Amino acid sequence: MRVLSVDLAYKHYRDCGVALLSQREGAPHARLLELSLTGAPDPEGLADWLADQADRHLVAGLCIDGPLGWKGPDTEAAHCRLSEKAVRAPGKTGLPPDGVKPRGYLPFTQFSIALFERLIEVHAFGLPGHPGTRGARFVTETFPTAAWRALGLAPLPGKSRATPADVAEAVRRLEHATAIVLDGLPTHDQLQAVVGGLAPLDWACGAHDRVQLAGAPPFRLDDRWCEGYIMIPAARPATPR
Repeated sequence: MRVLSVDLAYKHYRDCGVALLSQREGAPHARLLELSLTGAPDPEGLADWLADQADRHLVAGLCIDGPLGWKGPDTEAAHCRLSEKAVRAPGKTGLPPDGVKPRGYLPFTQFSIALFERLIEVHAFGLPGHPGTRGARFVTETFPTAAWRALGLAPLPGKSRATPADVAEAVRRLEHATAIVLDGLPTHDQLQAVVGGLAPLDWACGAHDRVQLAGAPPFRLDDRWCEGYIMIPAARPATPR
């Protein structure tokens, strides 16, 4: 069983991290992949590349670190989706077409939502929690920072602040906590993709008790996706450093 996980970026393809996760002999394995696209990132081009990789590697699902839809108009959260409130995400996705906080998140949010739209509507990926999108494969939103926390580990520092030693230490802690096997030393972006893909891998393997679906079910409104789950590991005790 395999999933393909993406730490998403919209300015440069080189800032996207991609990892192929599989379950072997009871332990997760991660193969680090290089994204072969060049030029200005395009949600349609990236969606098509991901769908092709999903076919090539026979994955059960895609995992993307970015919002899948907009805030629903009648939820209890004032400025964000319920999933973002649940995982304490710094980016807040409000009402369409531009309800985003901080304002600088708007281009990334629009890029991510367009990416999900093409994966669902063109490539027939299903959304967990939405019976009308029961594709053979699923696509889910992830949030690596919340995944680190749920695993009982300190989140990886932001890319601009993290040193190679920080990444290596985070790999060591992750290996100790999860018994994961990596096929090399990941970059910051690849490591975030690996962590984001752990819960979806459990989901694909049927271990739903090891997964949290943070937020509310996705629904379609005015030709847009709203709300939706962020998939993270079920909370575990903190691991001593």
